[in-house]
Amino acid sequence: MTRFQIFLVTGAILACGAAQASGQVKTDLVNEQGATAPCIGIGPVGGPVAKKCVEMVLQAGFLRVDDVGQTGFTIGKSGKEDGVITEVQPGSAAAQAGLKVGDEVVSVEDRSVKPTPGRIAAKATFGKRNEVLHLTVRRGGAEQEVNLTRSAQNAPAGPKSPNMFVQVRPVIDWRSKFVPCMGVGPLGPAAIEVCANRFKPYGFIKTGEFGATGFQLNLEREDAAIISSVEPDSAAAKAGVQVGDEIVAVEGQPLTASMGEEAAQQLFGKIGDQFHIKVQRGTEQKTFVLKLAAKSAT
Repeated sequence: MTRFQIFLVTGAILACGAAQASGQVKTDLVNEQGATAPCIGIGPVGGPVAKKCVEMVLQAGFLRVDDVGQTGFTIGKSGKEDGVITEVQPGSAAAQAGLKVGDEVVSVEDRSVKPTPGRIAAKATFGKRNEVLHLTVRRGGAEQEVNLTRSAQNAPAGPKSPNMFVQVRPVIDWRSKFVPCMGVGPLGPAAIEVCANRFKPYGFIKTGEFGATGFQLNLEREDAAIISSVEPDSAAAKAGVQVGDEIVAVEGQPLTASMGEEAAQQLFGKIGDQFHIKVQRGTEQKTFVLKLAAKSAT
């Protein structure tokens, strides 16, 4: 009988295969936040297992590292340089498109790189069930503090195991994007736990820990994070949250986010992908077509 076990856990995805096997198949993947997920298979079944791993991780919005296109510019992510191009590599895709140092990226594919307050608040209020969430809301011109405990809620359906041998326990982020944490054999749960911990800094939680606040936000409004609906008998309703309340801070932190970070994530794509970028240059706004290039040899 062939015995399966975990040989290695690296990044998000485990390495698995037959106990006496040799040889390795590996594919490195990355998402727009820079989270890495190496798919590794060892032994005679390593190839098929690694292939299935890659298929599932690609569906989660990742790209193979070798497929990621390069913009050829560096963009600031804080202070006065937030959203401003600080460096353009000679001969790069950005240089060929005509982008210059000092250009302020305004939008990508007509989508503003400035996150709306609603989106910032939605991300900040996402989290585990039974955790206390502290909000500062504005109602009728006055600010007040609200504490609510996220209630249990079933997460959206995520990726399933491809067969009876592979355990899949997805983790999920505030956008309902999944990473399929995988494990095989008796050490599979340990591999899955390592995976979940790896993605925690990127805002992912286990689907079994999914928590609900009981309110929805207007994600499109650009001037404020306004609560658009409150579910009856929900955690928000019990805490006294009302439709029309404006969230001004979460856990004491104001609703701010980096435009440079948002722009970089919106420009994540494959080699050859094209993006229309609108920049502010002096008193004018200009639109450029940027075609992502392969990584330059060093």
